[in-house]
Order: sequence, then structure tokens, then C-alpha cells
Amino acid sequence: MTAAYATLALDDTNTSTDTEIEEFHAITRLVVFAKESAALLDAHQTVYCLDLALEQIARELRHRADSSSDIVPYFKAVISRQ
Repeated sequence: MTAAYATLALDDTNTSTDTEIEEFHAITRLVVFAKESAALLDAHQTVYCLDLALEQIARELRHRADSSSDIVPYFKAVISRQ
């Protein structure tokens, strides 16, 4: 998503919110995949930074009062591997 698209005001706030949540879910999947790959490569500093990214995504979703249960398995998997 480009910065210009991200700043467009949409008339339908539910669609906008749903799209944002879907994008956060996609970002989470990418970060989890990258973290798992980094762990396999013993890139400890990278794993640490990706953990921070996952924490920030979770914080952002909580801040936005996301009640979606779709993202919970990704965070549970990350927590269980630590």
C-alpha cells in the first residue's frame, strides 16, 4: 500500500477499518515468516528485532480495539517459541 492510499479518507469507515486490519494481519504473517527464517539462520539480533515488531503490531491492534480472533494464533505461536 502506498502512502498516498493510506492517507485517503474513505466514506465507509467499516470497510476502511476492515482493510486496515487485513493489512495488519498480512504484515504479521510476513514478520512471523521472517522471524522463523532468521531463527533457522541463527540471526539472533534479527529475531530480536522481529520480536519487537510483533509486539508493536499487537500494541497497535490493541490500541485500535481490534477484536479479530484471526491474528491470535500468530501471536500464540510466537510466544510459545520463545
